[in-house]
Amino acid sequence: MKNILSALILFPGFAIAQQHSFLLKGEIKEWKGKDSVFIHYLTDNKQMADSTVAIDGRFQFSGTISQPVLTYISLQKPIKRTEIRDNYRFYLEEGNIVLRAKDSLRNSTITSGSVNADYRELENAIAPAFKRLIAIRMEAMATPVDQRKTPAFAALEKEYRACIDSMEAVRTRFIKAHPASFISLEALNLIAGNTMQFQKTAPLFEKLSPAVKQTPLGKDFASRLETAKKTLTGVVMPSFTSLDTARKEVHLNDVVQHAKVTLVDFWASWCSPCRAENPNVVKAFNAFHEKGFDIISVSLDDNASRWKAAIIKDGMPWHHVSGLQKWDEPVAKFFGIQGIPDNFLLDEQGRVIARGLKGAELYNKIEELVGKK
Repeated sequence: MKNILSALILFPGFAIAQQHSFLLKGEIKEWKGKDSVFIHYLTDNKQMADSTVAIDGRFQFSGTISQPVLTYISLQKPIKRTEIRDNYRFYLEEGNIVLRAKDSLRNSTITSGSVNADYRELENAIAPAFKRLIAIRMEAMATPVDQRKTPAFAALEKEYRACIDSMEAVRTRFIKAHPASFISLEALNLIAGNTMQFQKTAPLFEKLSPAVKQTPLGKDFASRLETAKKTLTGVVMPSFTSLDTARKEVHLNDVVQHAKVTLVDFWASWCSPCRAENPNVVKAFNAFHEKGFDIISVSLDDNASRWKAAIIKDGMPWHHVSGLQKWDEPVAKFFGIQGIPDNFLLDEQGRVIARGLKGAELYNKIEELVGKK
């Protein structure tokens, strides 16, 4: 379940691909003299930055990219703490890109290929729901902790999730209407999030054009879909072997064969959302372990001492394993884990029942499967 106050820990993974040239020319008519302009973007899994001097509002950037990339351009001038830096967001894409404005970057218009036009179309369609979502989040963050159990806060969370659902519906309609647009692939990547839902995303991916699928993001997405097949609901989760805190082997199959219901939990001691969710997992374990519920937690830690200390501090008396390789954790990579906390709930045959259950949802599902305490 998406929560107002939750955070995602993500990691990217795009392969290096064929490069395409771009030329960005800018003109801000009312700028006089010399001004420093910066652009920032991510390409081939590398953070890129470039700068130039605008003379009387004219400047240009050139370079290569493997696919269209979301870019931030900003004016680098001293500003007051209460001011927002003059900036603009758009896509670098192959070919010539012309940025024009009267007095500031934030009021720019872009002339380029179809990517930026599609981007603005989708952004405008999402804007009302996104604006309300931000307002709800700000209200939630300002709500004292002791008031976050009230009906009013629950209603706020419900509206928050409704905004997310509305934005997803807009993106889905856009994808279906623009199968040849790179922005459709970007929208689908947002819908997929860090817990790929194969049944939802695979049909939408199939609608995209071959050219879009052949971009680095398209190839990466196709690979993620293949990985997601390993953990489809009803599929037996492939067994894995990893090392526990004493560096002895633990096999998933050994855990599953002694339990009615097994939770395969992905977390890390350094992950704040994981640590916040741990009390809910502990509650479920204490309530249902004697009735056949067990857990094997896979940590994305790279520090054994911190990992072990967190297990003790959070009171988690179940199976714990880790390769101590952080995001290179072999088990996490094999199952396509792109954000934590994440989990899979398995039945007594090791078949996947559900993914990503947290809090009351997790507790109630286990109770349904093994019976009340």
